[in-house]
Amino acid sequence: MNKIIKILLLLCIWSNGIAQNKSGYTWIIGGDAMYAKFNGDTIRPITGQLFSTTSFPHYPYIFTNGHSNICDSANGRLLLLSTGYVLYDTVGNIVENGDSLVPKKIYTHNSYPNSPNTQGSLILPKGSNGLYYLFTATMTDSAYTSNVTGGQSKVPYDLLQYHIVDANANGGLGKVVQKNIPLLTNVEMCKVGMMACRHANGYDWWLLKQALDTNMIYTFLVTKDTVLLDTIQGFPEPHFGYYDLVGQSCFSKDGSKYAFATGGGFLNNKGAHLFIMDFDRCTGILSNTKEIYAPYDSTLTPLDTIFGPYLDSLITGISFSANDSFLYVTRRYNVYQYEMYEPDTTLAWNMIQHGPDTTFNEFVEYGQMQRGIDNRIYIGRSFGASGVQNSVIDYPNQKGNASSFCPRCLRCDTCIDYICSPPNIPDFNLGKKEPCWPLSNNDIIRKKEEILAYPNPAITILNIEIINEKSELSKIELYNLFGQLLRSDELKTNKKLEMNISDLSNGIYYLRYDGLSKKVIKE
Repeated sequence: MNKIIKILLLLCIWSNGIAQNKSGYTWIIGGDAMYAKFNGDTIRPITGQLFSTTSFPHYPYIFTNGHSNICDSANGRLLLLSTGYVLYDTVGNIVENGDSLVPKKIYTHNSYPNSPNTQGSLILPKGSNGLYYLFTATMTDSAYTSNVTGGQSKVPYDLLQYHIVDANANGGLGKVVQKNIPLLTNVEMCKVGMMACRHANGYDWWLLKQALDTNMIYTFLVTKDTVLLDTIQGFPEPHFGYYDLVGQSCFSKDGSKYAFATGGGFLNNKGAHLFIMDFDRCTGILSNTKEIYAPYDSTLTPLDTIFGPYLDSLITGISFSANDSFLYVTRRYNVYQYEMYEPDTTLAWNMIQHGPDTTFNEFVEYGQMQRGIDNRIYIGRSFGASGVQNSVIDYPNQKGNASSFCPRCLRCDTCIDYICSPPNIPDFNLGKKEPCWPLSNNDIIRKKEEILAYPNPAITILNIEIINEKSELSKIELYNLFGQLLRSDELKTNKKLEMNISDLSNGIYYLRYDGLSKKVIKE
């Protein structure tokens, strides 16, 4: 009987979340690696500072808006932290080979190399063996010379790359074992808007990167073996404009919704867009797009006499509540709540905070947001930092004022540096979603791709080629998303085939051959 009671107690403890993935249990939130450590419950996080650099110059560890970090999934111990340009260990040293994670010209642009734009970097596990991917969105030297040095108004990023880190190397201090691997090149990308969502199979990831101006979204499948550009989707509206220094993308807690917003213009622009759509964790496909205009507050501020009424013109951050009923939006000067399932958009918006959370002279404007392990929403700073306190939404599952905006309630009063913003960090506790055919199969990805299909997307003819010298199978099958077999066609002796798909409805299909699956799109 005692053994049974012990087992039941252990099951109870497990079900109450103590065995959660703790990769996001500590956040780096400001200079000198200021941190917030969560307890996994309703208690506010413990704050402190990892490094203390009192000698001049004082700010070598700049974790502003584009930074990221990751912890050990089992015990929550902080492992790696990045400014977006440099990777550090937990004692303040640059991880071996962890400098110059972006091209030289942008790396040396600031006195201390750091990514100033929201979601400039992201760290994901590469399996469960202590290896990690570090993704960095940045700019090539040629683009820097043309756009930054050349003084262009349009200054997009044009390079997405990744690095592989072994956290177990150097006695647990880590080492970058592969560096500056191009993932997406010669594409005009937004400076902000890079976030990941766990795949429905429970172990892979989807990484989404937003393009600039034109609403193109690049979706990558991240596995323990490789990173593949899986899908490129374009949406006619909205066009976000070139002002992309601020903004954010995010997923709902259940992973079924994706939202993005950036900028919206600078002076007197009242039309900042909020872009919300459904996300399929099985396929990585976005659908059912919804474009919303966020409220605009025309209240004048002291700066408006100099610059004009612009403080509320830019969307700087967004975050879903834990119950996915609300989406929170920060503009530079105000905080809003959007009710997801209110059909009347005039009734869906609530103002949560009007104006600064401190004196105007000390206010550095609201920025990116992040939902914590405790389901509170933590609000960062849009441009720079001021003080050692940031504001929090304590009960974001509640409507309107019941959500309880708590001014300057994330505090580190003993810290000597400044709080800036939460890190770019995904939800590591999002579990499996089943059934999910066929992407839940272990054979969906091989180290060498053995089914070639082009063009993809295709309109009428899909050219198929099998690269598999060992298999003797002569047929290739085509399935829809529900796993229904639509056709089984004979391959030619050279294992090639021209498949006519003009009779199919537009959408996603899967080729299947010898246990392998290949996603194809009919347009």
